[in-house]
Amino acid sequence: MTTEAPETEAEVQKPAQLFAPLPPPPPRFMETRWSGPSYGGGPAAWGAALAGGIATAVALPLTKPGLGWLLIGIVIAAAVAHAARFGEKLENRADRAARIGWTLLALALLSVGVFLNAYWLFYICVLGAIGCASLAVAGGHSVRAVIVAGAALPLATLRSIPWLAKGATAWQRTRDKTTTGGRTLWAIVVTIVLVVVFGALLSSADAAFSKIVGNILPDLSADTFRRALLYTPIGMLVTAGAIFIVLAPPKLTGLEQPARRTIGRIELMLPLGALIVMFGGFVALQFRYLFRQEAPEGSTFAEYAVSGFWQLVVVTLLTLLVIACASRWSAKETAQDRLVVRVMLGAVVVLSLIIVASAAFRMWLYMDDLGWTRERLFFGAVELYLGFVFLLVALAGIQLKAPWFPRAIIASFAGLLLAIAAVNPEAYIAERNIARFEDRKDDPSYLKTFDLGYLQFQTSDAIDELMTLEEPYRSCALRRIIAQLDTQPDTWYSWNESRWHARKVIEDYGSRYRPDACAEWHKIRESSGSSSTSR
Repeated sequence: MTTEAPETEAEVQKPAQLFAPLPPPPPRFMETRWSGPSYGGGPAAWGAALAGGIATAVALPLTKPGLGWLLIGIVIAAAVAHAARFGEKLENRADRAARIGWTLLALALLSVGVFLNAYWLFYICVLGAIGCASLAVAGGHSVRAVIVAGAALPLATLRSIPWLAKGATAWQRTRDKTTTGGRTLWAIVVTIVLVVVFGALLSSADAAFSKIVGNILPDLSADTFRRALLYTPIGMLVTAGAIFIVLAPPKLTGLEQPARRTIGRIELMLPLGALIVMFGGFVALQFRYLFRQEAPEGSTFAEYAVSGFWQLVVVTLLTLLVIACASRWSAKETAQDRLVVRVMLGAVVVLSLIIVASAAFRMWLYMDDLGWTRERLFFGAVELYLGFVFLLVALAGIQLKAPWFPRAIIASFAGLLLAIAAVNPEAYIAERNIARFEDRKDDPSYLKTFDLGYLQFQTSDAIDELMTLEEPYRSCALRRIIAQLDTQPDTWYSWNESRWHARKVIEDYGSRYRPDACAEWHKIRESSGSSSTSR
């Protein structure tokens, strides 16, 4: 009979250790830096959110650029500005000026829809306006802070739902309807209901009255109710989310921490030196062929010029990433370290600027040879913007510390969108393509390949340029614009200066429009192809 050895004290405690509670997890970002308001959204918050929701339901032209986008932005900005008076005060005057600047920049981007009908550009401007609005309510200086601030507004729209529900529960529990906020909220609701119901009924009862207010008040139809059910919650959540942020903004100070590890001079000079040598050889080749407009043996200059644009764009983006990594992890303790960083990164920046110029010049030649399109114009402008970013990098590299750099990147991209809008890209594209057509229309081979169909897809922004075409090209190019303006009338909230001007031009054009012009154009193309073949 064997006897078991007595259990040691460690073995006795082992099961207890296995079932011991785990240490608490580290605090999350929401708990430490963005807990939100400690109170629920009361009548004032509900009233402001309702104002934003009603403005969105009444004035949002979702499928086209129009006046309503700007009006909604102004209503939401006013509601948030009023709520900001009760939030945390910004003691720094520069921060207050920056918040106002971001707000004005967001409204400027929304105002593009009032003047232009280039929907592809306008919806990019809407995304830019959302980003600027996020920075307006959340702030942020460093790279991480700007990234968090940019995501704050979309997150706050979701976090505002329980916040408003908490305020509504507390409001219902107290049943205090004698407060100023409660009385104002109920007065707003009653006023809106009365105006909509009686205004719609009176508008349908009298033709003269209908002409005055019929275009302002919505019709009591199924589409109106569907629009209200869809758009009102969207506007309410956006407004409530912005108010949620300004009442208790996230704490963004201290997010950007210094790098824990640094790289030495040799580790910095070897890769950057190889990059500089490679860039130098490429730049020398560009000066020999592209900038002197010579072609390598075996290819034409046009073929050489239009090749490699996208590769150069990728090189530009990767170079910016390399510069960012080198700036963060390079050693800067001594004067020699800082001199090495400035010299190496300065050489990369200078050579990168020449590569950017080469890419932009290639795109220009590409468009001049094959024609102008929206995509080519936009990405060519983006390449110029990347060149401007390199200039900002050079400016920041003088002191090796630039807290303004992240905000300057975003503000300059918003400025790029406004600059493109100021050029009127649709009109510019049409003007350049029509000029190419006028220069080459006597060439049968060019006339055979001329894409008049692309001019048909220009928006009303290009109406004046399209009117310069001779018949039958003019009527054929205007066909799609005329059909859209006839089948998609504008209301007061979707008013757009470009479409309004185009309607006046087409009205003056009148009976001169030839519906069968496109068929006539196809006959001209076919005959040009035949004559070219016979030659």
